[in-house]
Amino acid sequence: MSRHDPGALRKETEPGQANRQISSGADGAAVAVESRTRVQHAADLGEHRVREVRGTIFPASTEEVRQAVVSAARTNTPIFPLSTGRNWGMGSRSPVSDGCSILDAGRMTAVRTLDLDRGYAVIEPGVTQRQLAELLEDTPWMLNVTAGCADASIVGNTLERGDGTLRPRIDDLLGVEVVLGTGQVMTTGGLDRNGRYAGTVAGPDLTRAFVQSNLGVVTAMAIGLVPRPQTITLVHATFAKAALAEVVEAMIRVGRTRNATDGMLRLKDLFVVPAAGRAALPATADIDAVTVQLPLLGSRAAVEDSERTVRDIFSRVRGLVSYRSLDTAQTATDDPLYPRTLFARGIPSCINVQGGLGVTSCAQVDRSTIGRLMFLPVVPFERGDLSRAIELFEAEARRYGTAGMLEFNVVSQRSTNMVVQIPFLRDPGSIDRAHELRRAARRSFLRAGFPPYRSDIDHEPWELPDRAADYLDEPLHMLKRMYDPAAIIAPGRFLASDR
Repeated sequence: MSRHDPGALRKETEPGQANRQISSGADGAAVAVESRTRVQHAADLGEHRVREVRGTIFPASTEEVRQAVVSAARTNTPIFPLSTGRNWGMGSRSPVSDGCSILDAGRMTAVRTLDLDRGYAVIEPGVTQRQLAELLEDTPWMLNVTAGCADASIVGNTLERGDGTLRPRIDDLLGVEVVLGTGQVMTTGGLDRNGRYAGTVAGPDLTRAFVQSNLGVVTAMAIGLVPRPQTITLVHATFAKAALAEVVEAMIRVGRTRNATDGMLRLKDLFVVPAAGRAALPATADIDAVTVQLPLLGSRAAVEDSERTVRDIFSRVRGLVSYRSLDTAQTATDDPLYPRTLFARGIPSCINVQGGLGVTSCAQVDRSTIGRLMFLPVVPFERGDLSRAIELFEAEARRYGTAGMLEFNVVSQRSTNMVVQIPFLRDPGSIDRAHELRRAARRSFLRAGFPPYRSDIDHEPWELPDRAADYLDEPLHMLKRMYDPAAIIAPGRFLASDR
């Protein structure tokens, strides 16, 4: 079955924003703008420096985005695009630079195409994990979901190189529709303006030029879906932290036997806890244990065979505390691992996010009692490098008396995306120590050859050239000058630009 009805699958909701007025674009289309000319965006899970913003624009279509970009270039007013603004721990809804207007694409909620024969969707930035997952219920396809909020944007997370439960989100990306700073609209990767995806076509493909960049405003994205397998099993093995070196060896042996896209292998729940940092951790944190988690997908026979191999490798680790192999379709709702089985089945959930921060709604996250920063370096998938990364963070955590929650996502046979969450109490001293830890970790990891793969608003202008000592960004500056000559799109976001 195929559905090709651009715009028909639009979620008719609008962000609840007070004090708005409606202005008209060049052709009379309505664009919502906050009536206050200068406001402060202060609610932020990460307690980053407060940015001053001019207001917020709420476009509902590509044409309204284009009008906003043209107007911004004409008035020399920079704009900062966001999808749903749930960039938690990295800046939430705040821009990198002061003086921007927020371009909130949360009203752009159309699933322009849902092709159930070929397994792809063309979606707008306001489409959430929940919205698309519900459309895929009882179909041959499922969504590669993250463990974050069910109402977070798929487009925004993919452009930021987030990791799904089954594979890196960047592996889902097929093509984009983007508004350039000139007001021109272009498509990449074989995606056309009518919401159809033909496949990779001849010639250069600029799709990934718009990932983690400020070259344009992405207004639609073609993503690949995951074939729904006959069975999905979640392997969840817990080990004594004292056996961490053996656990890493076992994880590498498992990882070498499979492709990362077969289901994301993760080293999880590794807590680094100086005495002064314990108060900010979730009450359920087991600081003496570490977890390896792996979803297995395929035919029942193939999954059973893979699970036997994994079980054999993990059972040889002397520090094994528990080993569970869960049929994700049969896991009881009161099982502590139930939310993780949902993710493996392509069903988003907010249970873990809300439980970890002690809130009852994701709307409360940015004002939760516990704050949280993210630090996200890339680390080679090799025992010495993984061990070195853990040691580096432990040393800095002790120095600043602040805890960390570590995870390694195996994204290929060669590398892992390390995810460090730095929780803190929201008092001035704890906030300062958490930010000092984030800055110190960045410096020590760079010296060790582990650069960031994703950044927060306080570090984005520097962390792209930090990738290598001889990095040259002039070719990217040439693209910026061509695509956004007035430099009004997201100044400071990864690629610094002169204004």
